[in-house]
Amino acid sequence: MKNNKNIFIIGGGTAGHVLPAIQLSKEFIKYDYNIIFITDSRMYDFVKKNISNRDINILCLKGRGFYKRSIVKNIKSICLLVYAFIQSLNYIIKYKPIISYGFGGAITLSPIIMSKVFKIPIILHEGNIVLGKANKLLYKYANILTTFFPILDNNSNNLYNYKYIGMPVRKEIENIYKNKYEIKNNKLINILITGGSLGAEVMATKIATALCFFPKEFRNKISILQQVREENYSYLKKLYDHSLINYKLETYIKNMPESLNWCHLIICRSGAGTIAENLVAGRPSIMIPLPSSSDNHQMKNALMIEKLGAGLVIRNNEINDQNKLIFKLKSIIFNSERLCMMSKSAKNNSILGAEKKLVNLGKEILNAKN
Repeated sequence: MKNNKNIFIIGGGTAGHVLPAIQLSKEFIKYDYNIIFITDSRMYDFVKKNISNRDINILCLKGRGFYKRSIVKNIKSICLLVYAFIQSLNYIIKYKPIISYGFGGAITLSPIIMSKVFKIPIILHEGNIVLGKANKLLYKYANILTTFFPILDNNSNNLYNYKYIGMPVRKEIENIYKNKYEIKNNKLINILITGGSLGAEVMATKIATALCFFPKEFRNKISILQQVREENYSYLKKLYDHSLINYKLETYIKNMPESLNWCHLIICRSGAGTIAENLVAGRPSIMIPLPSSSDNHQMKNALMIEKLGAGLVIRNNEINDQNKLIFKLKSIIFNSERLCMMSKSAKNNSILGAEKKLVNLGKEILNAKN
């Protein structure tokens, strides 16, 4: 067992949970560790698409979260959770991991709890400003909790001890950090519009419509790359064609680093992964928090970024008032000085190399154990 270098890295549910886990996996591979990446059926294909290294073993647990108003669905969730515990037990017996990392999502529950049962060290990472439900439940089992944000919103009573390390992001994103942010005179303002893992409906209806209602002299000054759902593609194409805005639509943005490097401004949701990449790339953001996010964490994430001066929040009452929305969009898009200041604030509040810090924390725990 002295030569065992197997590590569990666990995350599921959303891209925001699995992308930092993927980066940590790639970092550990450099040191000849064996990575067992555990995710759920929802993110399995996404993980496979983003991990080309065959040395990383990707496993799928048959679990999911619980529902507020469905007894039938929750009965199935309980059955899947029991099955996930059986799977996790088998994985631990088979691979005998020396340490387990959890990045959030309901899927982390069974492998992290089973890791505790087998006295395997545990490191948790929280990407949002609000400690997520899974991490809240698992906190008492962890050797250490690490965070992306310098504070936790739901830690007013100092219930949780944690280490602020930032968020692992793709190397291609970190490379943008070195590039100078500039808006050249007489050049188009490049706007990237995304909506999380899939293009959000509000971006296709409210935001795009507001941009198309700009006066012609303003429409001629912008260029748009927008992620859009397939069902909204035809509608948006007609809308932009009629407005004569320079645009490109993609159902899936294949090269996000290249797109971030291209844009002067991103209009987006405010999940932790999106925010982390925006900060490192030094890109100003207009954030439209997902109203249904658990514990309203996207709004709280966005308000922190706005407080830091790296972005602007658009609230629901502004989304539904077209005149207010147009005014707010114009006040940012065509204010080059403000955009440059927001870019500077974004870079000043970013942390590079979070995956290295997570690797080193793991090594420290293992060395202390031995």
